Amino acid sequence: MLFFALVLVALTQIYALFFIPPVKWFGPKGEELGIVQKIFYVHVPSAWVGFLGIIISAIFGIIYLYSRENRYDKLSHSFMEVSVVFITVGLFTGSLWAKPAWGTFWTWDPRLVSMAILWMLALGYLFFRSLVEEEEMRAKFSAILSIITAINIPIVFLSIRLFKTLHPAVLKGLSTSETYGMDPEISLGLLLNLLSVSILMFSLSLKRYKKT
Repeated sequence: MLFFALVLVALTQIYALFFIPPVKWFGPKGEELGIVQKIFYVHVPSAWVGFLGIIISAIFGIIYLYSRENRYDKLSHSFMEVSVVFITVGLFTGSLWAKPAWGTFWTWDPRLVSMAILWMLALGYLFFRSLVEEEEMRAKFSAILSIITAINIPIVFLSIRLFKTLHPAVLKGLSTSETYGMDPEISLGLLLNLLSVSILMFSLSLKRYKKT
């Protein structure tokens, strides 16, 4: 399944890169962003799939707290571990996007700050697990940490609605700032990449689980 997921991601990225024309989004000096806009097809799926993986990790964490079965702790850990990778990719590609779009790699924008906090919480979860050897205590507190990390996701998602921010909304009506309009072919390219990256996240997480 992992090989299929990798091929699917490659195909959807090729489609976005070569077959969808760049949209007319503009940088801080009014210039068209052009090909730089293609980062959008990596950045958005990576961030959203990272959110999804953390939510799934928290769900398994809740199930563990109820059942005390180790398999749910291992599933929670596997999804969190893979999600950290996707959140990291989301932050990195977001910085690459921010430079031409906003004129800087980083700004203390509510979306960026809340995303960085989410990333640090997820890393903190992994760091905690590496320190604690006693299985039951590690599983119990890891489950609690996964839930705390997941609680931050609505804050990240709604930050562009609750605060004045430079970050555009992918979905219309969610932001107090300007929303980038998307033609149907752009929306299709985004959805295809969301699907393929989601399949990759599930494949990696389950493969990781099988190795634990």
